[in-house]
Amino acid sequence: MQSDSKPILLGELLIRVGIVQPQQLIDAMHVAGETGLPIGRVLIMSGFMSHEQLQAAVQTQSLVKDKLLEVDIAIQALQKVCQEQIPLDQALAAFGWVKRKGYQTAKLGELLRGSDLVTDTQLDEALRTSHETGLPLGRVLVLTQAISDELLSAALTAQVLVRDGKITKEHAILGLKSAKRRRVTIEVSLTEHGFYRPPGRQSVKLGELFVLSGLVSEPDLMNALELGLMREMPIGQVLVESGYMTRVILDSALKLQEMVANGTLSAVDAAQTIRSVATKNCSIAQALAELNPEKVETPTGETIRLSDVLKAAGVVTEEELKKASEMSSQNSALVGKMLLVTGMIDEATLHASLRCQFLLKEGFLNLEQAIVALSHCRLNQVSFDDALQELGWTVATRMPHTPDQQSFPEA
Repeated sequence: MQSDSKPILLGELLIRVGIVQPQQLIDAMHVAGETGLPIGRVLIMSGFMSHEQLQAAVQTQSLVKDKLLEVDIAIQALQKVCQEQIPLDQALAAFGWVKRKGYQTAKLGELLRGSDLVTDTQLDEALRTSHETGLPLGRVLVLTQAISDELLSAALTAQVLVRDGKITKEHAILGLKSAKRRRVTIEVSLTEHGFYRPPGRQSVKLGELFVLSGLVSEPDLMNALELGLMREMPIGQVLVESGYMTRVILDSALKLQEMVANGTLSAVDAAQTIRSVATKNCSIAQALAELNPEKVETPTGETIRLSDVLKAAGVVTEEELKKASEMSSQNSALVGKMLLVTGMIDEATLHASLRCQFLLKEGFLNLEQAIVALSHCRLNQVSFDDALQELGWTVATRMPHTPDQQSFPEA
């Protein structure tokens, strides 16, 4: 008997059982991406399978995911359900399967009911509506005013933490009860109880980044998070398949998320940058460059202009700067653009210089280090952040005085 260690996706399970064909699944995925409906609901609406078959498949997938049922038995039982039109429990019993006693799962409904956030009646009615409409359970509970958006967000966060093995189901339930009673976030509640230790460095969740940028609304994010948990998919992939963003925007957001984590960008600036990438169809380098003013002040009080960086790094000469300044009618904010227009520097160099200037402002680099990094960037035709990584100049935290900080080495 063979057992798969990796959870099986619903679509893969349906294909292996023979309920749907690969092309039917592909077509259904396209429709699901355009409408935001769960793929199972689309398959029912398309006539590829019945509601009973979907319910049995979802229950079977859940048992496999929770390691209560092996994949080969799951497939045989589902085939028996479809061929003989019998309930899943009866089909499983025919193969000698018995559910382990005392085993607990951490489904959204179980967490909500266990923490007394909803009653049995509210949950049963919401589950029935969810099956009938295809809407996620959490969204139905919010729409029927059984719970608030805040409590749904807390429950989904707790579910993610349980799934990732950071807390237990019991901890999640106690944390949710306390969060509701004291009106604090689930993270604060869990931390105060000693159940959870938040990340030690600055971070921003991917969903928070999209909401902060205005690209995704809070309700849409909650839907995507719940669908991701149901389908065993990362939230970014759900957002792409649901049509909220392209793969390019998602990849850009992941890079910006890492910049926030290593302390070279604030969450607000990251949100503004990803919004620019999405609305202006520009690169991360260009969007980051647009965040920076022409003149900045470093933590030591030193004022550094973009022209200072370009000249110190040997990108342009004093004469070229003078000519660009004259052409910009003495408006220093236009110097960089005039250098670009006149061909004295290229666009990549301008973006790298502006990013360099930003990090000077934040105190992550001094002028000597900036010159070395900018030169490396130009010689190797890489972005400024890639140049820093290749030079091994990274920081573990944005805080300048923490004992475990890894600072930039002296140039």
